[in-house]
Amino acid sequence: MDRASAKANLEFLCPDCTSRLERSEEGTLGVLRLSCPGCGSRFRAASPGKQRPGRADAALESLSQPSAGTIKLWWRALILRILERLYWSGTALGTVVLVGVGGLVPVLGRWLRNEIEGWPEVVEAVGGVWFRIETSDPDGDLGPVLARADAPQLFSVIEAVARRLGVRPPSQIRLTYLPCCGVVAWGRSRALIIGLPLLRVLTKAELRAVLAHELAHLARGDATRAARSARFVEGLEQAVARAGGRAWGPLGAWARFCLREAAWLIEPLARGQEARADRLSAMIAGGSTAASALVKVAMVQPLFREVLEHYDPTRPGVPNLYAFFRAFWYRLSPETHSLMRLHVLARRQPTHDPAHPPLPDRLAWLLAYPNSASRNGDDLPATSLLGDLEVFEQMLHNRLFGVLPVEPTVFHRAGS
Repeated sequence: MDRASAKANLEFLCPDCTSRLERSEEGTLGVLRLSCPGCGSRFRAASPGKQRPGRADAALESLSQPSAGTIKLWWRALILRILERLYWSGTALGTVVLVGVGGLVPVLGRWLRNEIEGWPEVVEAVGGVWFRIETSDPDGDLGPVLARADAPQLFSVIEAVARRLGVRPPSQIRLTYLPCCGVVAWGRSRALIIGLPLLRVLTKAELRAVLAHELAHLARGDATRAARSARFVEGLEQAVARAGGRAWGPLGAWARFCLREAAWLIEPLARGQEARADRLSAMIAGGSTAASALVKVAMVQPLFREVLEHYDPTRPGVPNLYAFFRAFWYRLSPETHSLMRLHVLARRQPTHDPAHPPLPDRLAWLLAYPNSASRNGDDLPATSLLGDLEVFEQMLHNRLFGVLPVEPTVFHRAGS
């Protein structure tokens, strides 16, 4: 698809209700003013015909989707943060009141049966739901921290993408266990996590597109306030599902009400953030490269999950999990790869994902962007950016399956 046909076939979609936007007028300095007939939101986008000479590629910056930073989305984010604080304070106050008016009996009963270890069990005893948002073990959950000496080329690529986005590089780069990438906030630090299995699948250019997508979240604050809101909604949903019938009474109704409202608030926020990150990824790495990376990530995640289910680390002579997956991936024929891509594109989304638009829609948006100039070595596998890959594969295997290395003894044989 050339650039002219891409512009002609583009649709302006509302990030709130996904309705087709209408162009109301063209403002000053080449700014298009758009309005949504469904929800009444208003947007602005750069007009491709008013760009300065030599900025033809940047003309497509705002065409595929409107920016997520609208007034309506800002209010949604603010209300969601207020709702989170209301949930914690309302649940705590409701627990105290219910314990005082008769809930002390079930609490004492559970305490006598050694079923209460802290405040979450007290809330559960009176029908409420309490859960944690932050993890207490970042090294165990996210994977080991990479040093520049471990992967100097990878650090250089990350810093180059961060400069293009105008964001400070993350303070930590972690190599994680599953084929996924993301940015997380840990205290005052910002961590970029890169899935080790993806490095065997992606090329250097495709990895640059994935890094640009994730660092775009970091550049716009999606990894801090927005990420905490997303973790709150996800944690509340899982906690209500685990509680089941144990979430009863006023506190159970309060938890289900907050979950319903929070899910309604966060869906357009999350989709708008993903649309913005896709747009910046396509601008930096090229539309076809970003689309190829997206398809590969969607293809390898269920495949790695299936390999993990059938892998037995106790069998003698079996290599570590990541070497096993690497050998399995390289044995797949090109025809099998093509069939897997077609399966990913043709299958229906099994469940409603409030955080991500449908894959065909995202690919259509990405392919509307022009390709960037290829660099030397872009077709090489992304594993070339790491140092000693086999050492990292064995390290993550040992952490994942709890294999402890044998430490040398400090004792010596008598007389030695």
